Amino acid sequence: MDREYLEDYEQKEKTEYDKIAKRIQDGKFDPEKERYPPDERFINIQRPVSDTTSKGCREEYLWGQIPFCGSLVLSISSLPRSAFEELYFKVSEIPEIIDFIKNTGRLQIILQEPPTNYEGLDFLDPIFTELKPPMVIGLPLVLYGDERKINSGSAAFYTLSSIRFNNFMEQVGYDKIGLQSFRFLWESLMKTYVFLKLGHYSFVDDLENLIVDSPPDAFLLLIACMNFISDPMNNLRYDLLTFSFEDARRSTLLPQTYKPQKIRFPCEIGKFLLRKLTYAAQDMRACYNLMDDYDRYDLRKVQESLNEAITENHPDILNKKAKEFSEILDNVWNDKTIPNRIKNIEIGVPVSIAAVGGIVAGLPGLFAGGFLSELGFKVAEKATEKYAEKLFGTKGEGLTERLAKLRTKSYQANIYDFKKKYNK
Repeated sequence: MDREYLEDYEQKEKTEYDKIAKRIQDGKFDPEKERYPPDERFINIQRPVSDTTSKGCREEYLWGQIPFCGSLVLSISSLPRSAFEELYFKVSEIPEIIDFIKNTGRLQIILQEPPTNYEGLDFLDPIFTELKPPMVIGLPLVLYGDERKINSGSAAFYTLSSIRFNNFMEQVGYDKIGLQSFRFLWESLMKTYVFLKLGHYSFVDDLENLIVDSPPDAFLLLIACMNFISDPMNNLRYDLLTFSFEDARRSTLLPQTYKPQKIRFPCEIGKFLLRKLTYAAQDMRACYNLMDDYDRYDLRKVQESLNEAITENHPDILNKKAKEFSEILDNVWNDKTIPNRIKNIEIGVPVSIAAVGGIVAGLPGLFAGGFLSELGFKVAEKATEKYAEKLFGTKGEGLTERLAKLRTKSYQANIYDFKKKYNK
């Protein structure tokens, strides 16, 4: 792609954004109904739409996330080829990925930076020419303060970062990601700082001290603020925000007031389920298998159930190690509570008639006049099984299973039902 093509591409992006920015400033943009970039800039985009993060966009996580949302939007930066392949996927896979996007719409690509930043990255030409990806842009800072305050905040960050922060970023190698990406990262951190400054966030003074006294801590805090405060508030596109375990752990750096209230782990859970539910390597083929063999609603439901099990039983999960996280997932998946209860009921463990009556209460006339108490358990189960699908929406679920699920956690029942339905 030559410079002229990219400059024209960028100008069109800015023109479209200026129109939206004006509508936002005039109060005419409806965030409940509208998205930016709009749906028509993508190929068959499907809701709910999820984004990717620095960890979540790695190939090892990428294919495990796609089946569990409508469309996953992958933001790509202007990285040199080696860095691009390390963070995203192999350049040789680009033709296959373009076909996957066109065939399914389940993966989308968006530009993380202005198009001119991608000059010289010829390996990305097919993505530009065949997909024409839009550029991700959030809400303008002018919504939070006038131009004078924005310029003042930008100047303050420039001054503070010039003391030690910029040297730190160069020394640890952030400039190795490519000059354009390095500048974009620095500007993103600056915008995050200005956003916090304009919003009068209570910890800005502490952040400023860190930028001067402890650049590594300041960098991590700024990234956490960008991921969990400024980006979600400025989001014009996504229904779901995706974080890896390491991203979520970074949120603990935020002051208590600003920590996210509900943490999701789609990267690790998606990767876990991809391994459990397919025999293929964790790649595009395995992703296709998941989408072909499982209902999308069922996949999302079992993913949310695993997430519920983690957060409910391990509220201190972010203090644990990644290995422990994996062990927790295995334990939840292999939980034997319901199967063991079924076994106990089947071999004759006494079950109270009150419990049975509570399950079948309301069946039209079947158990009137104390009839249930006169039936043997096996007969009662057969009698109720024919009504289960109509009343409970659970085909083939008899009295034994419904009794076994009494007083179990909802996530236990959901995972059990999923495994039973798909014989996993």
